[in-house]
Amino acid sequence: MSDPDPVGFLAAQLGPRLAARLTTPQQQADAARILQQLAQVEGEATARAWMVGMNPHLDNMAPIHAIADGRMRDVEAAARAYLNGDWT
Repeated sequence: MSDPDPVGFLAAQLGPRLAARLTTPQQQADAARILQQLAQVEGEATARAWMVGMNPHLDNMAPIHAIADGRMRDVEAAARAYLNGDWT
């Protein structure tokens, strides 16, 4: 499910405005990877909602914004927690 164009993938999944928030190729690749991992387990709609929704593991910041702010490790930890059923 790996997309050779993370920007196109993110724009299709999250919309071009949110995809543009990720300004570096690394941020774009990381966000696409997390989105794909979540979609494989939870489905695309849930993965999209998780990426743009407020997240308690990220001080109520949306993961997409946390990635843009350089907090990829925190986002990875939040994704693991979500997939493990830790909602708090």
